[in-house]
Amino acid sequence: MSSSSGLTVTKPISVWNKPLKTNFKDLFKALGKAGVDAATGQWIGLGKDAVDVLSAIGLDSKNPAELSWALIYNSLSRATFQLVAESQFLMKEVPVDIATLTEQLDLSLETSELQITANFFEHPEQLSVVSRLQTPVKQWLMGVGLDAVQSETVSNRLPAYFTFALHEEWRRHSQTYSSITAAVKTPFTEATEREQGWRLYASWLQKQIEEPMMFEAFGLKDVYIPLRGYYKRQQPSQESSSIAKAYESAEPKPERVVVDLATELRGWLRKAEQQDAIRVISGGPGAGKSSFAKVYAAEHAQRGEFPVLFVPLHQFTPTGDLVKAVDEFIRYDHYLKHNPLDPESEGSRLLVIFDGLDELALQGKIARETAQSFVREVQDKVSRFNYRTTRLQVIITGREVVVQESFREQHQILHVLPYLLPKNERKEVKGEPYIDPNGLLSRDQRGDWWSKYGVAVKQNYSAMPGVLKTASLTEITAQPLLNYLVALSYVAGKLTLSAATNLNTVYADLLDAVYERGYEDSGRHRALTSMSKAHFIRVLEEIALAAWHGGGRTTTIQEIELHCERSGLSKLLSDFEEGAELGVTRLLVAFYFRQSGQRSDQRTFEFTHKSFSEYLTARRIVRAVSRIQKQLARRAEDIEEGWSQRDALQHWAEVCGPTRIDVYLLDFLRDEVALCPVKQVAKWQKTFSELIAVMLRRGMPMEKIEPSLRFYEANQRAIHAEEALLAVLGICSSVTKDISTVEWPTRVSFGAWIGRLQGQRVDVENLASLCSLVRLNLSSSVLINRDLMGADLREANLREANLREANLREANLSRANLRGADLSGANLSEANLSEADLRETNLRLANLRGAILLKTNLREARNVTKEQLIEALLCNTCLREGISLDPDRDCGRRWNS
Repeated sequence: MSSSSGLTVTKPISVWNKPLKTNFKDLFKALGKAGVDAATGQWIGLGKDAVDVLSAIGLDSKNPAELSWALIYNSLSRATFQLVAESQFLMKEVPVDIATLTEQLDLSLETSELQITANFFEHPEQLSVVSRLQTPVKQWLMGVGLDAVQSETVSNRLPAYFTFALHEEWRRHSQTYSSITAAVKTPFTEATEREQGWRLYASWLQKQIEEPMMFEAFGLKDVYIPLRGYYKRQQPSQESSSIAKAYESAEPKPERVVVDLATELRGWLRKAEQQDAIRVISGGPGAGKSSFAKVYAAEHAQRGEFPVLFVPLHQFTPTGDLVKAVDEFIRYDHYLKHNPLDPESEGSRLLVIFDGLDELALQGKIARETAQSFVREVQDKVSRFNYRTTRLQVIITGREVVVQESFREQHQILHVLPYLLPKNERKEVKGEPYIDPNGLLSRDQRGDWWSKYGVAVKQNYSAMPGVLKTASLTEITAQPLLNYLVALSYVAGKLTLSAATNLNTVYADLLDAVYERGYEDSGRHRALTSMSKAHFIRVLEEIALAAWHGGGRTTTIQEIELHCERSGLSKLLSDFEEGAELGVTRLLVAFYFRQSGQRSDQRTFEFTHKSFSEYLTARRIVRAVSRIQKQLARRAEDIEEGWSQRDALQHWAEVCGPTRIDVYLLDFLRDEVALCPVKQVAKWQKTFSELIAVMLRRGMPMEKIEPSLRFYEANQRAIHAEEALLAVLGICSSVTKDISTVEWPTRVSFGAWIGRLQGQRVDVENLASLCSLVRLNLSSSVLINRDLMGADLREANLREANLREANLREANLSRANLRGADLSGANLSEANLSEADLRETNLRLANLRGAILLKTNLREARNVTKEQLIEALLCNTCLREGISLDPDRDCGRRWNS
């Protein structure tokens, strides 16, 4: 059966019927029997054992031709089982008779003849039997409830799954299949175990981007749009724009060079410079960083130039030494059996992609310190590995704040751009002009995405639906993840479009759709517990809170049980877990989280996207706000009912004490409160003003927290909870448009408190506290030398406040009441003072360089001079007599306020 060109395998005639004793009909029968409970008729899912048993066919043979077909059949079986297992959440019914369904399948491929050559092992997905098997796979999936589009989409993934299964099958039984190599040369013939591991790993990376996205039949590869980005570089002085000059400060403004991210990185890899071996992909939540990293890793592995290792950092434990940490990570990898960073190993270059810098956290350390330590270790190891020649290059992805703290070289950081940049932002942002030689910014990539999405779901979306191009949705649809969520809600008819549409509305609509599909549909998916939507969401919120308290997006069953017990949700959690055991976990909650291994012998749940966790955590915090209001109202009506203010503060410390609110969670919290009735929010505003006053007089009741905490931890938790009080107060005032009045014990109380919350500044980014001072009554407060850089003080009452030499650089003081305030020597550079009340305000020696004075009345301000205003931005500004400047000088410029 051997020939010069390869090994011909004919099936089923003499080879298939006798030694191997099975056929494709048996495969599809086995699929049905393995997935259906004989007693109930319910689809219970495919387990790993079912795949392993089926994949043992024909392994007792010694004939190369028979073993070749066994290799192909077992790989096809494993690939088909994996496809079905990953598509179970789409199945809506089980056929009454599996045998009848199997008889109806087109199994004409059983009489086919195929030939194995060396080329087969290089491109196994091109084997004819693979494409021919897609037809019966599609037919079988339609028989178990998938529609025609879903069935075709799933079956189209078979080639990629077969490639992965082939490498996996060979590795599992390499000795058994070794006789094939005597008949035909294969990539396995002379490959070392290390090389075989990399081949298997590369096929796994390909499979990763083919796997179904969340709630869909299609995968990331089907709808991925290449991302654009930019890096910063210093502007040549002779080319500085007039706009940039208006923003001149101690540090000159850079320019932003626009690039295609993948193209830019390929060029960087080709250069392979020893001193420039790290690149960072920076972007906000949902910007597409992780998707880009996965696709780039898969494409690089497919090119085969040199290996790539993909490391999701939320699954990575930094131990100080990077080599040891990677070794620990690889230990749990099913595909690589060696440490790619072993200094003793000789080999080619290596690319490592660390995805999710912001998700690094160690118990007892704040995530920021952990991330910075990790970055320093990566930089040190890269330098050592590349001492003589470039052996190691590293890509790190992360959210902007963490990245900015850890990297200073401008070209090193590639900032992800959204699908659409509004026209008024394509020239420059904050004085930083865009350099776009290839005109990349002019393209609205949302249309490209919708076109691919239309192909994936077999719908005629050649462009983005016009109704979604509304201004209220632009900010959301410009971000890859949010654009996808909008599409899901839109297609499901769940998207509520209005001027008030915000991110949380999209998540809420989607959450409703997930629940209704999971618990209210008729058929196999109905959970026997009949959990209500309110209870379903309530459990999700508690899981999110447990994950947040753990410092990331992963939590254990034990931690969830503890949180649910404290919140009186033990029965709900039991119902929830019962539903999961019935096989509905993927349908109901994998859109938000999935089970992901074990930690300390405990099963863990991991949120698929950090932003899902943040949204649910924000809901849980708002629930705590509402509960506090209700309990205090009960106490007001009956002294023996409800909570005292100290009880309320205790509950708040339990909810918000373990972890600090960051600016990303603050955004979700702000949007969630904005969805509540204004009258209700007004009550919260009054309540939290009173709670802050009580807290300032008596402190947070940390002594009531159980189990008891050491002083240091109790103090840290108190700071977190206090900052959360201020954050909620600021958000409430943004909704009600009313001033928040706190009874400050003394004139210095606020200044001392904000200093305690802020601590020592380590970077220019602000904590939640300084972002939450909008419409706060701080009249007569003493804030001498206080660091308020970048603070949000819009419409705050600072009348007669003492702000001498305070740092208010880039602060937003628009419409603030500064009448009679002392701002002598204060740094107001680039601050927004639009329409601020500066009557009788002392501005002696205040730095107003770049300050925005739009419609600002300086006529009655004290001690302000022409020299102070030369570099300020003037438009409709009312100047004092004697200051010979054009009050409309800068009206033609755009305002980054």
